[in-house]
Amino acid sequence: MLRQRIISAAILAFVIGLLVYFLRDDFLTYLVALIASISLLEFLRVRFSNLTSIFILIFFLILMSVTHLTFFSYLFITLSVVLYLVSAIFILSFPLNKTLLKNTFVWACSGLIIHLGFYASIFQIISQEDLSQFSLSILNERFLIFYIILISILMDSIAYFAGKRLGKRPFINNVSPNKTMEGFLTAIIVTPLLLFFSSQGMFAISVLTTIFLLFTVAIFSVIGDAFASMMKRVIEIKDFSNLIPGHGGLFDRLDSHIAAFPCFIFLINLF
Repeated sequence: MLRQRIISAAILAFVIGLLVYFLRDDFLTYLVALIASISLLEFLRVRFSNLTSIFILIFFLILMSVTHLTFFSYLFITLSVVLYLVSAIFILSFPLNKTLLKNTFVWACSGLIIHLGFYASIFQIISQEDLSQFSLSILNERFLIFYIILISILMDSIAYFAGKRLGKRPFINNVSPNKTMEGFLTAIIVTPLLLFFSSQGMFAISVLTTIFLLFTVAIFSVIGDAFASMMKRVIEIKDFSNLIPGHGGLFDRLDSHIAAFPCFIFLINLF
């Protein structure tokens, strides 16, 4: 099982990495839209019929089409950040809120908001001609996409290996029993520092602000992963689909990234 997961992850990372780096801006935008649509459809189909899921997906595509308007872009990103902040409370209090989370309106709105925020944040990166507007001293917006992805990957990897080696006390075991406090604390300390020291000169903001940014995005990646685990426990499923061997669905694979991107763009715009 572990071997299958590693092989699937390596192939997926290689293919997506090539596409992100080499595709033209317009084609990359279409790719992100496709990925967000498939992920949302997986999220919807475990709760709704195929017909209802398709109708909601069409509504999502309509909303996604107005993301090029600045107001809606910022709106979707902000709503996504707020939703993840609220979901952090739900994660800590689960399963007391299980009935509310299972509500069809809450389920559909949650899926729409987080995927719109994910798409809008990457669209902002791709459409920026000058990343200095983001207080960043880099020229290639593709590098920024890889950088934000790396935050979630490091958090997940460091937490996993530190948890295996040092883990004794459970962390949010009401939604994710395999996570440990030791793994989380190691990852949340090491990840921001490692990224900060490896990206000297990248941020045109103060040292403390940069560390705060990386720390907060790392936290959001954990919330994104825990949010997906919580929603799976609401309806008692293992994965959202079996699209990726050993990993489940696209949403299972992207859950932490879907939270990290809006958080990063929201904060960098704020700074």
